[in-house]
Amino acid sequence: MAGSRRFPAQRAAAAVAARMGYRVNPQLAAFMQARRTGRAMRADTTVALVYGGPAKPREGDSYFGLCVRGIRALAEERGYALDMIRWNAERDASAEKLARVLEQRGIRGVLLMPADDVSRWTLPLDWTRFFGVALDHSLTGVPVHRVTDHHAADMTTALAHVKSAGWKRPGLVLDQRNNERTLEMRLGAYLARVAHDFPEAPEPLLVASGDKRAGAVRAWVNANKPDVVLATDRGMAGLIGSGTAFVGLTHYTTEETHPGILIDGEGVGRTAAFLLFSLLENPRTGTGLRPQTILIEGSWREAGAAV
Repeated sequence: MAGSRRFPAQRAAAAVAARMGYRVNPQLAAFMQARRTGRAMRADTTVALVYGGPAKPREGDSYFGLCVRGIRALAEERGYALDMIRWNAERDASAEKLARVLEQRGIRGVLLMPADDVSRWTLPLDWTRFFGVALDHSLTGVPVHRVTDHHAADMTTALAHVKSAGWKRPGLVLDQRNNERTLEMRLGAYLARVAHDFPEAPEPLLVASGDKRAGAVRAWVNANKPDVVLATDRGMAGLIGSGTAFVGLTHYTTEETHPGILIDGEGVGRTAAFLLFSLLENPRTGTGLRPQTILIEGSWREAGAAV
């Protein structure tokens, strides 16, 4: 009972602190934790956002842009600095240079953006010296945690709305590389669901990006005549023709002109940052954890519907 009476007071105190602009000082938090537990005080208050592409990730209305926004917001709340570091796999295949940079800057916590030019990739750091949290499924062969959007659950949600709308022949178009990067989770959920609810559904189309993509999509639509097409590429609506409905699987704003799944990229970023900060603040517990995967579900939005 005593504990339950404290919760409203704690929430009120947190609200007042937020209005006053208070931010947690991780150095002070580390000192208090060390005092309570008798352990050595940690000093790592900078985390790295490691990316593989040529462009530095920026906040914006894209999956990783929203992730960065969520990461940065929680880092500011918790008093952590965010250091963006590019890893060039061709010039530093063994990741030795990256490891030196991290150690020179006193960084033990690493958030991992995917490489741009491959479907699956790896990062051969000595992971006994670092805590890592990846922001999608594409990283393979390394003992890091993962936080990403829930591709399978979102597909199931989309198909439930397709069914309630009365469409009988839903078609799925996926980029081949994206399908590999997401461990075929969207495809698997689609195949499992249509086997029960949509016996007339055509075979999905997996097509690579490039000059021949538009022709392949149009030929597939003409041959199979789906009454609605589901795709992760919002530009697909312009390829399938006005006679076929479109449902987007990766909407990032509430201002889309077609219905679909609104991805909570900012929530993914905040959750990934929270997990990494928790590992850094509790290293003994974190070191003993096997890699965890946290999946963040999106939500259905009609075209232009407000959150």
